[in-house]
Amino acid sequence: MSSRMDAFDMFKLMLDEHSSQILELTGSRAMNAVELSEALGIPVAACYRRIRALKEAGILREDGRSVSVGGKLVATYRSAVDSAEVMLEDGRLMVRIVANGQNSANEVMLSDEPTMLHWQVDKSKKKLQPDG
Repeated sequence: MSSRMDAFDMFKLMLDEHSSQILELTGSRAMNAVELSEALGIPVAACYRRIRALKEAGILREDGRSVSVGGKLVATYRSAVDSAEVMLEDGRLMVRIVANGQNSANEVMLSDEPTMLHWQVDKSKKKLQPDG
């Protein structure tokens, strides 16, 4: 896994709507960027941005190549996530992600990170968003 991204950052990336959908879609079979963009209903460029971020985080891997509808050889991708856990125990927030057989884990005491306790509902998106 990437040394530049800790388990909290990886989990945050996994919570992104399109990133989580890419990981879900590629969990059972390899797909190329055009197939993913069509399945998600987003532009191919936006799909490639998510693919690049997921690959850099070590939670998506290139699985090979396939011939596209246009006859070009294109990369296919598979989710590399084996498991992901978020636990709250005794005032500690713990995140553990296993991808490509490698374990990444982080823990923080909530009393040391008051910003983790402040969430608000973004009414325009109907999602929880960090406050601040």
